[in-house]
Amino acid sequence: MDAITGNVARMHDNIMRFADISGLVTGDATPTDTNAIPENLGPDTWNGTTACPNGPDEIDLSDILVQAFDVVSGSLIASTYTASDGSYTLAVPDGVEVNIKAHLVSTQWSVYKDTLVNGWPAIWGESLDPMVNPNVTAPASPSPATNFHFNEIHEERDTARVNAHAQMVETWKYFDFAHEIDTLPLIVGTGLTLRAAYFVPGTIIPHPGFPNSLATPWPGRLGFHSGGPGIIINPAYSTVISHEYGHFVLFIDLNVGVEFLGFHEGFADVVAHLTHDTEIIGQDFFGCDNHGREPLVSNRQYPECSSVPHDRAEILSAVWLRILIGMRGVYGQSAGWDQTRELHLDWMLLAQPPGGDPSDCPALDQSASPDTLIEVLTADDNDDTITNGTPHCEIILDAFEAQNILPTFEIDCGPDGLNGSGRMCYADFDGSTGVGVLDIFDFLAFQESFVEGDPSACDCDTSTRSGVCDVFDFICFQAAFAAGCKQE
Repeated sequence: MDAITGNVARMHDNIMRFADISGLVTGDATPTDTNAIPENLGPDTWNGTTACPNGPDEIDLSDILVQAFDVVSGSLIASTYTASDGSYTLAVPDGVEVNIKAHLVSTQWSVYKDTLVNGWPAIWGESLDPMVNPNVTAPASPSPATNFHFNEIHEERDTARVNAHAQMVETWKYFDFAHEIDTLPLIVGTGLTLRAAYFVPGTIIPHPGFPNSLATPWPGRLGFHSGGPGIIINPAYSTVISHEYGHFVLFIDLNVGVEFLGFHEGFADVVAHLTHDTEIIGQDFFGCDNHGREPLVSNRQYPECSSVPHDRAEILSAVWLRILIGMRGVYGQSAGWDQTRELHLDWMLLAQPPGGDPSDCPALDQSASPDTLIEVLTADDNDDTITNGTPHCEIILDAFEAQNILPTFEIDCGPDGLNGSGRMCYADFDGSTGVGVLDIFDFLAFQESFVEGDPSACDCDTSTRSGVCDVFDFICFQAAFAAGCKQE
């Protein structure tokens, strides 16, 4: 207190005032083919001509690194990553002038550009140059000065880079669905003649006339051809990116060597199928309606003795596509997809190259075998005993049997084929008839309980927590009622 005036002394206001700079990051990527399975990108060019469909189209880019640097000092002031709709917000001191940079970099991976070494592309490349919007003064609202648009001119290599980033977002979301994969490779746009590949650490990539190629660094690289002589197509899209990333997960995180080519290709295909919810690998990859692989169409049977690893791969991918179909028959479209992906990620932690009788196809590994069936049942099991069935026993057995893979011992799947699952019988739900008698009164009683939110009617479908009523519980009860199961 001031002794003369009696006023309370005020401290100086040293609080720095911040203002938000916000904007949107988009990029032109290969568009979705609206005539095909949703969420599936096709190449934007083929043999120098427009293919199916035309493109690219502008899309929102999530997981893009955005940074603000002080124009005077060059110091980093703020950084963030874009949200799912491509938006970002940076907190910058009020009145400070900044340069805003946007990179094709997420929290987990980077998109790289080609680097020439003695005239030849080095496999690891250099960081892709960011886009920069200079001299933006805070505060700033969304405007051309704060928005970013990658690949606006439609360079084929830039289209490939935007595709690569967008598809890695989807692939990472899939692996983050239930389990965290710790280490990720960098995605590299290369000038190699290979369309797309995962290069394991230490791989020497030969270049004609350049004998001193450098070895691929740990943890390996995802390489894709971004358009050029010999290969017009840009293969950096949906299932191709997810497939190559599957190789990385199997090699780095699960320690399965690439000498098991059939299993590697099958595992990678399943990652792509379940990431994008598609039955096609490489849609339009060889031209309009000329796809890479369609496992349910080719319907390869165990053992597959083709010397082509991608052919042997189709046994495993067909199995998982049939499991997906079976799950959807019980839980519905969305919940069935979730159930399948959760089961796949649980199986992934147990997955090993399958065994089998080597005399069937000498020196050719299989992508699936009776050993794989045991692994999947084990991943699905809920009581440490698979011989008495598992929650989705019949779905799993049917899927493997369709590819000629049978269990080596007897398994009891229970009366409704879903032993131990949430799909209960609900016989005598209304209490008016004897135990084990499922009739219309049980159905009506369930409907009434469901409407009232009775927890006893909310646990048929197990995709939500106990006591939560949703449409999948209702669909599940309908399926159980139609099955005519008996109370045990």
